[in-house]
Amino acid sequence: MSKLSIKTILSAGTCFLIIAGGVVSMSQMAKANKGPKIQHQPVETQMTVNTIPVVKEDIAVCVTGYGQVNPVVINEISPQVSGKIISKTPLKQGETIQKGEILFKIDATDYETTQEKARIQVKLQENQIKQLTVSWERDKERLSVIKENTRLAQSNFSRLNTLYTKSRVGTLSGVEEAEQSYNSLLDTEKSLTKSIDLYPLQIAEAQNSLADARSDLKKARLDVQRCTVTAPFTGRIKDISIETGSYISTGTQAVTLADDSILEIQVPLSDKDAFEVLGLRGIHQNTTLGSVSKKLECSVETITGNVSAGMPANVHRVVQYDSATRTLTLAVRIQPDQSLPDQTSIPIMDGMFCKIAFKGSPVKDAVKISSVLLNSDNTIFLVRKNKLKTLAVTKIMEENGQIYVSARFEPEDQIITTPLTNPVENTRISLKTNHSNQPDVQAESVALAKIDASTGENR
Repeated sequence: MSKLSIKTILSAGTCFLIIAGGVVSMSQMAKANKGPKIQHQPVETQMTVNTIPVVKEDIAVCVTGYGQVNPVVINEISPQVSGKIISKTPLKQGETIQKGEILFKIDATDYETTQEKARIQVKLQENQIKQLTVSWERDKERLSVIKENTRLAQSNFSRLNTLYTKSRVGTLSGVEEAEQSYNSLLDTEKSLTKSIDLYPLQIAEAQNSLADARSDLKKARLDVQRCTVTAPFTGRIKDISIETGSYISTGTQAVTLADDSILEIQVPLSDKDAFEVLGLRGIHQNTTLGSVSKKLECSVETITGNVSAGMPANVHRVVQYDSATRTLTLAVRIQPDQSLPDQTSIPIMDGMFCKIAFKGSPVKDAVKISSVLLNSDNTIFLVRKNKLKTLAVTKIMEENGQIYVSARFEPEDQIITTPLTNPVENTRISLKTNHSNQPDVQAESVALAKIDASTGENR
């Protein structure tokens, strides 16, 4: 063999020995590192939170609405006659005037002249009727006399005509004279009868004229009275737009008078609040609620300044239902004089914007929580069997930062008041009690610090 072949064989053998040694060494090292398997237990997280117990109570559901106050009676007073204003009330806008007090006067000279003419015309018509009545009675008496004379003249004519015709007793001129007398009396009787028959028509016509004259006199008297305009009720002068010496026409608005003894607020409510929460069913427009309103209590207070201590009110009627906005409008009435607020409160007055609270039917087993404890998806966090649970609730109403909810609570449930950020369901909970029903701000800071430490983030 050549030297080159021997050298190649030796090199290959050396490489094989090196590889084989490495494999053996690795196998021995693997066996040496083998030991019993160690099972790592997961570390269970635990949170410490503040809680409050679940306290159920029966509550009266309250629905809130808003509206503007207006007097029930507002009278825009206009004169019924035209003329020059000779005087007006010294009271100013906002002052109260009593019923029957004079608001203003119009010059009545022309109307008094018209009244006197109408009075004279009535007197003339009355005299005419009296004259016709007297003439009628007199002519009826004359008619009876003329009828008797006509009967005698007819008898005399017949007797003379018979004597002359049969016995030639008397003269033809005598017969003709008797006939002429009879015919004259007969014509007078017929004429008087016709005149008597016309008397009722003449009297009726005169009576119609008298009625017209009396109507004119009545209107003239009213016009004189209308020259003095008085307050139809005790009220507040809301506006007065006349001056002494100016001319005012019929129908021109002169004074606006408002009766503040009864005030009304028209309150729109959503159909859900009206029909479902308050239970106003089976009603229609302009319905006076009757027995329903007796069960529906409400109170009114101003929304600016010092409130008027929740003045009692009553629901008077249903104004309308708007299908486009799905709102039911109720008319609420208050009587300020019967429930005056204390001196530190602002009285409810015309034009104020007020809040109206309606109390509906009672709801059983409601739970009160702070509004900040309700999540955006209408859930709350609670502790059930020492674990965190997310419970869906139904919001009943909100009042002064507190919310009443209903849900399927279990007897041992505790509501978590500590604010949580992305909590994990069924996390084990360590309890401490917070009876204030308020979120725990300090616990929130600690919880956020723990979250930051675990995530390595800084706030």
